[in-house]
Amino acid sequence: MHVLETQAKAPGKVNLYLAVGNLREDGYHPLATLFSSVNIYETVTARDAQEQGITLSLNIVPDSLVDQQHRAGEFDPAEVPLNEKNLAYRAAAAMAQAHGLTVNDLNLHLHIDKAVPVAGGMAGGSADAAAALLAVDQYLYEKRLTERTLGLEELLALAAPLGADVPFVVRAAFPLGGLAVGEGTGTELRIVELPEDMIPLDIVLVAASEGLSTPQVFSELDEGRTAERYAEAGELQVPSGLLHALTQTETPIARIHEIGRQLRNDLQGPAVTLAPGLETILTMDNESIVEAFVSGSGPTVAILVEDAPAADELAAALRRRGRHAVASQTPAML
Repeated sequence: MHVLETQAKAPGKVNLYLAVGNLREDGYHPLATLFSSVNIYETVTARDAQEQGITLSLNIVPDSLVDQQHRAGEFDPAEVPLNEKNLAYRAAAAMAQAHGLTVNDLNLHLHIDKAVPVAGGMAGGSADAAAALLAVDQYLYEKRLTERTLGLEELLALAAPLGADVPFVVRAAFPLGGLAVGEGTGTELRIVELPEDMIPLDIVLVAASEGLSTPQVFSELDEGRTAERYAEAGELQVPSGLLHALTQTETPIARIHEIGRQLRNDLQGPAVTLAPGLETILTMDNESIVEAFVSGSGPTVAILVEDAPAADELAAALRRRGRHAVASQTPAML
């Protein structure tokens, strides 16, 4: 008996720039951010199942940040909900509904290959949702349960209710879609056009032992600004100079250092307050480091270096010191 199987992958992300405004009456923060995909992926496989509805399973990608956390006893895959609370499940259900189907019309199994840390500021759950949307859309078409796959704008409309980062990660799953300015609450995306011959930045990603709650980090920012522990909100605009430097097709050292000088994250201070151990990584003395910064609400730290050999050497050195680290590149060039 032939078993139909489709597969899609979606990248994690870092925020190369994140300016956060003051809390609004509706409970949201206005912001300006620069999303940049990384070449670390969540992969979702959609396949026929005997059980009615949607079932899920999960595997940890060997040698990934998640694998390093797992081997250190700091990540338990049993804590990942393999039910309707999982973003991949919710994405599959939303896709079915978009095609006029219900969950009970399906006999579908989703398998997640996990490489992006949970609660790490890298959109791991959002990547699961994005990959599930793409895999299930193709599955339903090949299963002849629908007459067509969705277009990009339709996919983005489905992605938005699933989470603030999901629309970007969906876009980043397509070629040259891995760099975007986010405005409003981060969901208003403006894709930054990437030249096909662009050379991505080399970075090292360092995962923390424990995750951070995004609402808690924002709350610390609000309280800290009131108490004058953190600077007041500045201009909510991604600098044009940063965008220009990022999209160059050459990689002189001066360009990389110019990018390093323009990185910003208003949530870095609050993240360090809540997870003081981050300070050790952020202030680490190593001649290959251009700039170290917290990604999003943390606690993952991204370290910008000058080239790929430097990234490999630094990641290996950090692992020897008991840290969870991998060399990566951003934006991911699909």
